[in-house]
Amino acid sequence: MGNVIELVARERTYSGREVAEMLGIGASTLRKWSMLLEQHGYWFLRDSQNRREYRQMDVAVLQRFYRLTKDQLFPQEQAALMVVNHVVDSPTLAHQESAVTLAPALSVPASVPAPVPTNHLEEKLHALAAHVQQQDAAHHALVERVEKQEAYIRSSLKERDRRLLKAMNDIMDAKVQLAKMKDEQRKTSIWHKLFRMQ
Repeated sequence: MGNVIELVARERTYSGREVAEMLGIGASTLRKWSMLLEQHGYWFLRDSQNRREYRQMDVAVLQRFYRLTKDQLFPQEQAALMVVNHVVDSPTLAHQESAVTLAPALSVPASVPAPVPTNHLEEKLHALAAHVQQQDAAHHALVERVEKQEAYIRSSLKERDRRLLKAMNDIMDAKVQLAKMKDEQRKTSIWHKLFRMQ
């Protein structure tokens, strides 16, 4: 037991920036992936300032997650669950993966796909079908939203035109009334002058 703790203590760790560069992703993407894995029960080392420290095993896990999401098109939630279950089911295998990737992990590009086991093909097809359905639903929702916006714009423009027309009619009526009042005042003042003169 003491040897294991000593080994973990001496194991080389990488910063988030280094791991992001290894994987060819942004630091924010790495944070998002790490949080997703943690939500599914994976554990990362933390330094004294509570920043994640990545071991070789963590890099191997993140590479597997990368392959599942980018190359094999699994949704991130499902990929995280698969990766965490894989580590939990076979921790020795995960440790072997990390040992194998100790030096070469830096030179092997993350985009090289792993061979796909045949028992995963069905899962992959289901994931793709679910993804297509999600995209389809999102497309329909977007079309519906655009149609509602267009209907709202049309009704808003009609209402605006109606109000403008009413305002113009009110202005014209007011001008006519004003002209009548002025005319009546003029006639009244003429009669006034005539009566005064008499």
